[in-house]
Order: sequence, then structure tokens, then C-alpha cells
Amino acid sequence: MFGHIRFNRVLVLAATIVVMFAFSGCGKQQTQQEYQSHGAKHVKGTEMESFLDFLDSHADSLVLKAYREANPKRVLAVIDSLSAAGELNELRTEGYRAIIYKEMNDAKNAIASLRRAIEVKKPSGKDYFLMVYLKTLYAELQQMQGNSEGALRTALPLVEEMQKAGYEDNEVCHRLYSVLGELQLNLDHPDEAAKYFGQLYGIIKKSIRNDSTGNHLMEAVETLNSVTSTYLVVRQWDEAELWLNRLDSVFTLYKATPYATDYPSYLDLYRAYVDMSHAMVAEQRGKKDEAQKYYNDFLTTDLSKTDEGRLIGCNYLMPSHRYAEAADNFSVTDQYLHAYEYEPNLQVIGSVLMPKLRANYYAGRKDSALHVAMQIAEQYDTALARQRRDATAEMATIYDVEGKERMIAEREAKISQQRFIGVTILLVALVIFFAIYTVVRNRMAKMKAKQERMEGELNVAREIQMSMVPSVFPQYEGLDMYATMTPAKEVGGDLYGYQLQGDKLYFCVGDVSGKGAPASLFMAQVTRLFRTLATQNLMPADICSRINDAMSGEDNEKCMFVTFFLGLLDLRTGHLDYCNAGHNPPVIDIGNSRCDFLEVNRNVPIGPMPGMPYEGGEISSIKGRPLLIYTDGLNEAENKDRQLLGDDRLLEILRKTDYHDPRQLIESLTAEVEKHRDGAEPNDDLTMMVICLK
Repeated sequence: MFGHIRFNRVLVLAATIVVMFAFSGCGKQQTQQEYQSHGAKHVKGTEMESFLDFLDSHADSLVLKAYREANPKRVLAVIDSLSAAGELNELRTEGYRAIIYKEMNDAKNAIASLRRAIEVKKPSGKDYFLMVYLKTLYAELQQMQGNSEGALRTALPLVEEMQKAGYEDNEVCHRLYSVLGELQLNLDHPDEAAKYFGQLYGIIKKSIRNDSTGNHLMEAVETLNSVTSTYLVVRQWDEAELWLNRLDSVFTLYKATPYATDYPSYLDLYRAYVDMSHAMVAEQRGKKDEAQKYYNDFLTTDLSKTDEGRLIGCNYLMPSHRYAEAADNFSVTDQYLHAYEYEPNLQVIGSVLMPKLRANYYAGRKDSALHVAMQIAEQYDTALARQRRDATAEMATIYDVEGKERMIAEREAKISQQRFIGVTILLVALVIFFAIYTVVRNRMAKMKAKQERMEGELNVAREIQMSMVPSVFPQYEGLDMYATMTPAKEVGGDLYGYQLQGDKLYFCVGDVSGKGAPASLFMAQVTRLFRTLATQNLMPADICSRINDAMSGEDNEKCMFVTFFLGLLDLRTGHLDYCNAGHNPPVIDIGNSRCDFLEVNRNVPIGPMPGMPYEGGEISSIKGRPLLIYTDGLNEAENKDRQLLGDDRLLEILRKTDYHDPRQLIESLTAEVEKHRDGAEPNDDLTMMVICLK
């Protein structure tokens, strides 16, 4: 059954490229179109097709009728109505909801519905088998979401239950063995993986004997493709080739069945997967001509024309050193990940973003490579924390589930010894405690004194830093100007400044990467350079270029950078020249219900790389058009639930705020930020500057 085509399952050249494979949006849309054209025919490729085996009531038929209209919201409304009327029990209600959410690519709600479904107590009859099916789907979705712990806890007991009951020769066991094999292989347990995959292949061979319709062959093709791609992920080329040959033979049988004619989108989908798998293996074997032939065959498929297909093509283009073509294909990465609500994780960073970085770098596209590098840097910390948490949970689960009996036996054998050791340790601990108590007490006193000294030094550093930003603003007829800076810690990395040169006003706002003392030192250097260069009557873009060259040399070992907005205002005419170096766009026309973000040119931040070109912009006059320049401590202020204030909310506040003068506006925005935080600690430095020329 093709109902569990995975959320774009991955074909990988492991150290080079990974691309999400199957559960393909392209394939799914085509399937829905085929479904509508076939009327009442069952639709292969959807979970609902699998669910049909459990239908046995009038309420079920009403749900199926709504489903055939291909309107997910309508189906959910029908399910809710039947549930409220008592026509659908809780198990079927939540099962239906999960399937519809899954087909809407809403994994979060699908998992929530499945969790409620599997908590139903003691189902019987068809509902028992439905429960088994829903638990299988639950394990798959947990695996897709990176929750290996949950997938193992669900799948291991279930497959044991199915084996004892003699229900191995069915779709559910196909899916369970596939999930367990992938999990064990990813956890570097190849023998365990081979055991589950071997059992799976034995079931497949039995199921496809004498199958003239193509039903079981269709299931076998998908399952064998999944196993093949799993071995490709971990670069086990011998195993991948073995399973690819098995896939080839079954796929050849499938192409001769009626199903292949009835559902051409799936024929195209899996022909594309098979061709790309062959191209990858042949490239690794050094068979260049053969690899090129399979890649050319892949390019004739409909899938290759989609975003997913372009990314899949990189599996061949990268190892064959065709970097320019790979970089072109990688250009769809951001929109593709966004469509699947990607959350930062090390697997995607290492196997998608890093290859995208290499492709652009080796293709000579340095600006694009820098953009991807910044993207990786921004996501790395979050992804690393998530990986550590998941790894700990996985290992705990493995030992809890698989090693339970062995561990109990060992514990019983050693229990007397453990008691003796425990008493001994307790006595030793008491002796050690009294021995070190005095030492610890003295150490704590020294640490407290050291902490007080450090706090005093940080307070001095804060005072020095705050003295570097002006608190008095230029007195010039028609000019109103005000700015504030509030560090999130004792010292921060935001900056602002101005330099009045006759009738010309230079001003800037910046945000250094990182926090604390390193950021404040970097901020001090940038501030000093701004003041020096502003006295030379240079244009903003030239000043940004010179600051970048000065800050991006060998001394910048930690690759720190600063986003920077620099303006040059003619106080007589109102003409504004500016350069935006990766900074938040200012808001113009404050006090007007139509105020909006200023259209700015895209330039890289200052610091990562010398010799970068900076492009400026200009406005003929900003007289009567108040301008707000700020750092992301404003629009990215977080509350206790980690929700951001956001750009849309910022504009909404500004459009509703009556403007009187710069100070009043900044104080109003500060109050709004505090209101949004609702007691949460500041997550970033906050700097705001308002300039109004009458």
C-alpha cells in the first residue's frame, strides 16, 4: 500500500547531499487528480485507501463520500458532526482526523489525533485491527518527526504482538519492519537492521507470488525503495546495490500490471527513484557513463521537473562535481523546507545546507555561499541542543525496551553485591563529606568574593559602554532626534551614533552578533571607525566597505559580524543617502496610518569577509516623514511562550500610535515591548533611534 509514502524520504550521498524523498507533494497532487478522474475508484497513495478495510457502518460511508469530494475541511466537518451525534466512536473519529491531517501535511495535528486514538481501552473486532493500524501510523509519524524514542516504544511491542498472533503477512507488518530497520540502521546497529529488513523481504516474497493484479507488487515496490534509500543514506553501497537489484526485479513485474496503467503518476515517481538510485551507485562504483545514462533517464520523468526532483538530482550532480548545476537546483531549498515547516536539526544542516554551501562555493558563487553559511550559523545552536536531547532519549529507550529482560536478570544476580556496595559507599561518603566540608566552605567564600569583583568589573564595563553612545543629540533648527540602547546583559552588542558635519548628519544603528563582553568590544571598534570615517565626508556605502575591510581581517578569528544601517541626511533639503548592511529595514512615515518598512538594498553584514561590495540607496526628501531605525530586540522580543512581537505587530502598533516627538515614540514602543514580554527576561539588546526633519 502506498499510503505511507514518507514525508519526502531521503536519497543521500551521505557525506555530500541529502534530499527528502517520497510523500511527495507532486506525486500526491497527481494522485488526487487521478482520484477525481476515477470517480468511485479507491485511491492508491492515500491512508484513506488503507482505512477502507475497516469501514462497516453508515457513518463510515458518509465520511468516505465526503472524502471523495477531495475537500479536507469538509471531511473534518463531517467527522466532527458524526462524532457529536454518537455515530462514530472515539477510535474511528480520531483515526479519521489523523488521516486527513496527514494528507494535509499537518503532522502535528495528525500525531495529536493518533495519540488520543491509541489511548482508547480494549477495542474489539475490526476496531482491534484498526488500533493496530493506527499505532503503526503513529510510529511512522514519530519517526518522520525525529522522535526515535517514541517510534521505538510504539513499534517494538506492536511487532512482537503481531508475530505472536500470526499476522505478519500484511501491510502493517511491512510498515513496522521498515520503521524498525531504519531506526536500527540509523542507530548504527547494522545486524539488527538486517534482521528486520530480512524478515520484511521474506514477507514481501510470499505476498507477491501469483499476484496478477499488481496490488501486492505496488506495495512491494514502495517498501523495497524505502529500504534501498535507507542504505544509500548511510553509504552502505553493497547493501544498497543488493536491495536496488531486488527493487529492479519487482518494479519490472509491477510495470506489466494494470495498476501501472491506472496510476501513471506512481509509475513516473518510482521510475525516477530507481533511476536516481542507479545513478548514485554507478557513480560510486566509478561507472561514469552508466551513471550519466541513468541520470538522463531520471531527467525524462515528470518528478525531475518539480522542486523535489531538482533536489533529488543533486544526489548525482554533487559527487560528479557538476557544482554549477547543483547550485541551480539547490536554489529551491529554502522554499521546499519552508513548505514542510522544517525545524533546525543537524541532519538537514549537515546533509542539505552544507552541500548547498559547497555547491555554491565550488561554483564560484561566493555571495550565495556566504548567505548559506550565515543560515547555518544561525541554526546550529538550536539544532545541536535538539540533537543531544533526542540522542539521550533514544539510548534510554533502546535499553529500556530491547534490553529489559537481560537487565532484570543481571540486576537480580547482583542485588546482594549492590546492597553491600551501597552501604560501603554511604559510609565512605559520610567520611568524605566531613573531610571536604571545610574545604568547600572556604572555596565558596572565595568564589563569592570573585563573583562580586566580576560584577563590579561588569558594571564598570557597562558604564564605559554606555558612555560611548551619545545621550545628547544635535541641536539644529527643524531636526528632532532621540535614541536609546538597553543591553540584555550587563554589556551588549548594539550600537548607535551620529556625527554632525555642518549641514550634514551622519547616523548609524548596529547589532553585533553574540552578547556580552566580546560583542561590546566589537561594538566599540565599529563605533570608533564610524566616527572617524564620518569626518571624511564619504558616502554611506563607502563607509560600510571600509569598516568591513577593517573588521574582517585575520584578527576576526571568531568571524563576528554586525548588521548595520548608516544614513547621511542633508539637513537643508531632507535628502537621505543610506546603506543597509544586513540590518532590519527602518520604518518611515511614522505617525501616518500608511507607515511601512523602507525598501532597502540587500547587502551582507559587516565583518565575515573582506572585499565585499556594498550598495547604497537614497530618498529625495524625508522632511515631515519621521524615520525609526531599530535592532531586532524590538521586532523579535519574546514573551514567556517564546512568541515574537513580529514585523506585522510592529507595524500595527506604529500605525495606531499618535506621533508627537521621537522621545515619546520610543517610550511608547518600550512600553509595548514590556507588555508583550509579560515578565519574560529580555532575549536581546534593544536599540531604537527616531529622526524627524520638519
